[in-house]
Amino acid sequence: MISRTAFRFWMIALLVGLPIVGAIAQIPLIDYEHALHSIPVSNPDFILSTIELGMTQPDFPAEPLLRLIDRLVEHPTPPFEKEAILIILAHAMEVGLPIEELINRASEGLARGVPLQDIEGGVAQGFALLAETRDLLYSKGIFSAPAGSTQTVPTAIPMPRFNQLLIHISEAIGDFLAGGGSPFEGHVIYQEVRNRLTMLQGVTLLSEDVDLVLDRIEPSDLTQVALAAVS
Repeated sequence: MISRTAFRFWMIALLVGLPIVGAIAQIPLIDYEHALHSIPVSNPDFILSTIELGMTQPDFPAEPLLRLIDRLVEHPTPPFEKEAILIILAHAMEVGLPIEELINRASEGLARGVPLQDIEGGVAQGFALLAETRDLLYSKGIFSAPAGSTQTVPTAIPMPRFNQLLIHISEAIGDFLAGGGSPFEGHVIYQEVRNRLTMLQGVTLLSEDVDLVLDRIEPSDLTQVALAAVS
């Protein structure tokens, strides 16, 4: 059976060179509204408001999110279990985190027949990893700049590029933890992150962004990120 990490690497290779879905897809907000009412969720207004906020970003994964909601509609579980997953995604959009990796986690879990409560736990951990990774980069002086804005600070990375760093750093840590790794193995986690970023350097990540991150983060930093995600 293909491993989770190998599956992700295969998907990365498959998607290289494809345009960002959210940048080209024009999905009306009402399509999400209809899908949410089909579950039905108890708080559609909150989820819809965060989707509307996310749609302003050029890397918003519009079609994958709608496909995930449609799959949840068909899932034979109580609505509150489905809504729990969507609420996590909504909170991520609310605070400006990219949700691409969280959608991938949920979609992969559904494809594997994982119980919805376990999928919720995985998505919650992914959310924590993204938030902690962003806080780490901010603490190292690496910031996200709105797409199209004038870059006046050398370490302010345009949002789509910054989000890709967040996704791949947090995903590498998450895969390590999912494989039974200890959050206290900071040097091993650092190597996993280095391997992931180096593999994507010049492909989906710019070399200058990878060098900036690897020059500033340390194994002890990644231990703190991992501990926060499992606590």
